[in-house]
Amino acid sequence: MKPLALVFALTLALAGCAQFQQQAALSSGISPGEVEWARKSGRNTVTGNASLKSGGTTYTCAGQSANLIPDTAYARARMTAIFGNATRGQRAASLGPVKFERDDSLYVQSLRTARCDASGSFSFPGVPDGVWYVTTSVKWQDGSQGSSMMQRVDVQGGRLVKVMLP
Repeated sequence: MKPLALVFALTLALAGCAQFQQQAALSSGISPGEVEWARKSGRNTVTGNASLKSGGTTYTCAGQSANLIPDTAYARARMTAIFGNATRGQRAASLGPVKFERDDSLYVQSLRTARCDASGSFSFPGVPDGVWYVTTSVKWQDGSQGSSMMQRVDVQGGRLVKVMLP
């Protein structure tokens, strides 16, 4: 009976390790026309702040990149692979990053990046109307603690959109 329990425990341990090396394959890429709108300048501004509390201490995304990613089928599939959905989510740093077989070059070229300031705030001015994903990370203890986070936003008509992550 004890050898069976040992085999079961070893199987669970190996399954747990597999989550740290999660690989995802995305079946389709982005067509150039799908992101053309996102390359233009607009009248909207997306601002935000990212922070997490742990043990009475508040940690922010200070020094990390915040990303503004245009909505495409590829981006939705990617968000779902990382966060479990394409609306709003968190992924614990302890799970490790999701690795993709390849990054679509148009995905990389069409995202916008801003640096989080000391208070964990970021801003994207000149954003065109459309649906976007805001992503960033809050990490501490050499990146082993914290989370990556995402929120889907719809910006229209020259608005200021404020995002609070998580």
